Amino acid sequence: MLAVIGENVVDMLPAADGLYRPCLGGSPFNVAIGAARQHIAVSYLSPLSQDHFGQQFARYLADNGAGYGLPFFSSAPTSLAMVSINAQRHPQYSLYRHGIADRDISAAQQIAALPAACKLLHLGSLALEPQDGARIDAVIQACQARQIQLAVDINVRINAVTDITAYRALLLRTIAQSHFIKASDEDLQLLFPALTLAQALSALQATAPTALLALTEGDKGATLYWQTHRISMPVIPATPFVDTVGAGDTFWANLLAALLKLGLPTAEHISTAQLTSCLQQAMLAASLNIACQGCNPPNSAELAAALLQLHRAQQQ
Repeated sequence: MLAVIGENVVDMLPAADGLYRPCLGGSPFNVAIGAARQHIAVSYLSPLSQDHFGQQFARYLADNGAGYGLPFFSSAPTSLAMVSINAQRHPQYSLYRHGIADRDISAAQQIAALPAACKLLHLGSLALEPQDGARIDAVIQACQARQIQLAVDINVRINAVTDITAYRALLLRTIAQSHFIKASDEDLQLLFPALTLAQALSALQATAPTALLALTEGDKGATLYWQTHRISMPVIPATPFVDTVGAGDTFWANLLAALLKLGLPTAEHISTAQLTSCLQQAMLAASLNIACQGCNPPNSAELAAALLQLHRAQQQ
């Protein structure tokens, strides 16, 4: 079972007529939905609001087979993000993150909500705000005591945090305790601004030497580094190319789902062929998401059909 802690955010996406359309999002919430659509048991453990959007988030979880793992809804409002799409069809965000629902919880409440069957906890993005660091540290310690493995998407958000130095320290502390790590080339440049990409990658690997590291590089593709494994794969072109909103979340959700279906093997107990298959599923899922507006990860039937089509095309 996968548990997820992190923000739920209403993304206000621009439409062709200049108006904004609300879409349910937030990086960790997207991961919860993406994994649930692959028939992974998921429990979402950050508070939802009592407001209209919070109720929509709750229905969205239920409609996709994921569980809301808390016994309460927060009286604080749902977080918002104003989204703009640049010329490369990549999203840029203006975030509203103070006094909002998904941060309205104590460490004790979040630890108590960890499901008994939980094998993996995913953390990421704005959950790693340094003001929430003591709570996150306590949850991680509880997971270690219960032998729950940790996955993190570092998803660096320098402009959205209160203390950049404390933020970097919390990120590195979390990375050092993680078993599965996702980072983009942009994340590494922000986390290690004085280093080249190759140097930053080495620094990250030195921080968590036994962890699987998934490095995404936009249109250059992605690479998995896991002890003796190094597997690279180019982008699978999306048809049509709509936008990249949630593409990284969809990639990560489907990579974690594939590994969970294999029983979360160690690096020594997974073959190159198995790990390559996991990466291909994640890359294809991201491509399918890019063909839609906003974050809309494929379900298991859609991904299976696309995989079959891809394999047939490769055999021709």
